[in-house]
Amino acid sequence: MGQVLELAAFLGLVRYNPETVATYGQVLADIVSRYDLPAVWAGWAVFFQGWAKRSGGAEESRLAEMRRGLAIVRGQGMVPFMPTPETVLAEAEASAGETDAGLRRLDDALAEVGRTEQRYYEAEMHRIRAEILLQRDPADAAAAEQSLQTAIAIAQSQKARSFELRAALSLAKLYCTANRDADAHAVLAPAVEGFPPTRQFPELTEAQTLLATLRPQLVRDFSKGVGARAAGSP
Repeated sequence: MGQVLELAAFLGLVRYNPETVATYGQVLADIVSRYDLPAVWAGWAVFFQGWAKRSGGAEESRLAEMRRGLAIVRGQGMVPFMPTPETVLAEAEASAGETDAGLRRLDDALAEVGRTEQRYYEAEMHRIRAEILLQRDPADAAAAEQSLQTAIAIAQSQKARSFELRAALSLAKLYCTANRDADAHAVLAPAVEGFPPTRQFPELTEAQTLLATLRPQLVRDFSKGVGARAAGSP
């Protein structure tokens, strides 16, 4: 049961669903206490409950719980599943204003992935790295763009369409801020095309909405270009 609850909470992490993580994290904590399960389960419960406080505003206690839970898990020699918690903790640190700490944690986690070959979350790691880079310096978009392109390439090679769409959406937004609408459309349209309709993945709706706003703009830009070339013709 502990294994089932842990994996259910992990799915909530990947889907950015704090209610799911809070629910399964609490049930896991109750089972750990009732049956005196090994410390690794207690560590996961603490970590999940800390992350689920993301909307509560108590950033310091939230980060402390996540760090404590992860330390317990690592102290038990637990290596599998580490890319996900390390990444979401890095993201939480950056959200709390600790962008340098978040980048260091994420870069260490990526180095660990290179050693362990646990690459199931690698695309998301590069996407989140780009988001943290932009938080630290919004004007330095080149490094973020490179990380997002890497995320897309990894997701495509793994046929991880949800991760591809998330990275493409982030890159399209980055291009839009630089008035690169054509590039935004070019990167986002293939990621959306043929994606199964679902209400459980809000990023899909967001991507479709952005595409709908980009298409008319591209048509207007194209028309202006044609008109300008026609006006300049002999």
